[in-house]
Amino acid sequence: MNEQFHYQHNGRTVTLPYLRNIKVGVIRKLRNLGPEDQFFGILEAVADEDTLAVIDDMTADEFGAVMEQWQKDSGITVGESVASPTS
Repeated sequence: MNEQFHYQHNGRTVTLPYLRNIKVGVIRKLRNLGPEDQFFGILEAVADEDTLAVIDDMTADEFGAVMEQWQKDSGITVGESVASPTS
Protein backbone atom coordinates (compact mmCIF):
# COMPACT_ATOMS: atom_id res chain seq x y z
CA MET A 1 0.00 0.00 0.00
CA ASN A 2 3.03 2.27 0.33
CA GLU A 3 3.96 1.93 -3.32
CA GLN A 4 4.52 5.26 -5.02
CA PHE A 5 5.00 6.58 -8.50
CA HIS A 6 8.26 8.46 -9.11
CA TYR A 7 9.04 10.61 -12.13
CA GLN A 8 12.20 12.62 -12.77
CA HIS A 9 11.88 16.09 -14.30
CA ASN A 10 14.88 18.39 -14.71
CA GLY A 11 16.68 16.71 -11.81
CA ARG A 12 13.67 16.97 -9.52
CA THR A 13 11.30 14.18 -8.50
CA VAL A 14 7.53 13.98 -8.74
CA THR A 15 6.29 11.49 -6.13
CA LEU A 16 2.65 10.44 -6.02
CA PRO A 17 0.73 7.46 -4.67
CA TYR A 18 -0.51 5.15 -7.38
CA LEU A 19 -4.08 6.02 -8.28
CA ARG A 20 -5.28 2.60 -7.10
CA ASN A 21 -4.06 3.52 -3.59
CA ILE A 22 -5.95 6.80 -3.28
CA LYS A 23 -8.68 6.72 -0.66
CA VAL A 24 -12.22 6.51 -1.98
CA GLY A 25 -13.21 9.54 0.12
CA VAL A 26 -10.98 11.77 -2.03
CA ILE A 27 -12.61 10.46 -5.20
CA ARG A 28 -16.12 10.62 -3.73
CA LYS A 29 -15.77 14.29 -2.87
CA LEU A 30 -14.80 15.10 -6.46
CA ARG A 31 -17.31 12.84 -8.22
CA ASN A 32 -19.59 15.64 -9.46
CA LEU A 33 -16.81 17.64 -11.08
CA GLY A 34 -15.71 17.44 -14.68
CA PRO A 35 -12.77 15.19 -15.60
CA GLU A 36 -10.15 17.96 -15.55
CA ASP A 37 -11.30 19.26 -12.17
CA GLN A 38 -11.39 15.70 -10.81
CA PHE A 39 -7.85 15.11 -11.98
CA PHE A 40 -6.47 18.32 -10.46
CA GLY A 41 -8.50 17.75 -7.29
CA ILE A 42 -6.95 14.31 -6.86
CA LEU A 43 -3.50 15.66 -7.63
CA GLU A 44 -3.80 18.49 -5.11
CA ALA A 45 -5.19 16.11 -2.47
CA VAL A 46 -2.30 13.65 -2.69
CA ALA A 47 0.78 15.65 -3.77
CA ASP A 48 3.07 17.36 -1.30
CA GLU A 49 4.29 20.93 -1.81
CA ASP A 50 7.58 19.84 -3.37
CA THR A 51 5.81 17.71 -5.97
CA LEU A 52 3.33 20.48 -6.74
CA ALA A 53 6.23 22.92 -7.20
CA VAL A 54 7.85 20.60 -9.75
CA ILE A 55 4.54 20.17 -11.57
CA ASP A 56 3.83 23.90 -11.55
CA ASP A 57 7.13 24.46 -13.36
CA MET A 58 6.22 22.09 -16.22
CA THR A 59 4.86 22.93 -19.64
CA ALA A 60 1.48 21.49 -20.58
CA ASP A 61 3.18 18.81 -22.71
CA GLU A 62 5.56 17.83 -19.90
CA PHE A 63 2.69 17.68 -17.42
CA GLY A 64 0.63 15.58 -19.83
CA ALA A 65 3.48 13.08 -20.15
CA VAL A 66 3.77 12.74 -16.36
CA MET A 67 0.04 12.32 -15.88
CA GLU A 68 -0.18 9.76 -18.69
CA GLN A 69 2.66 7.75 -17.14
CA TRP A 70 1.14 8.03 -13.64
CA GLN A 71 -2.15 6.62 -14.90
CA LYS A 72 -0.42 3.89 -16.92
CA ASP A 73 1.79 2.82 -14.02
CA SER A 74 -1.24 2.91 -11.70
CA GLY A 75 -3.18 0.55 -13.92
CA ILE A 76 -6.21 2.85 -14.04
CA THR A 77 -7.20 6.19 -15.52
CA VAL A 78 -9.08 9.08 -14.01
CA GLY A 79 -12.76 8.55 -14.72
CA GLU A 80 -12.42 4.78 -14.43
CA SER A 81 -13.97 3.26 -11.38
CA VAL A 82 -11.52 2.52 -8.59
CA ALA A 83 -13.22 -0.85 -8.32
CA SER A 84 -12.52 -1.64 -11.97
CA PRO A 85 -10.24 -4.60 -12.54
CA THR A 86 -6.69 -3.79 -13.58
CA SER A 87 -6.11 -6.71 -15.89
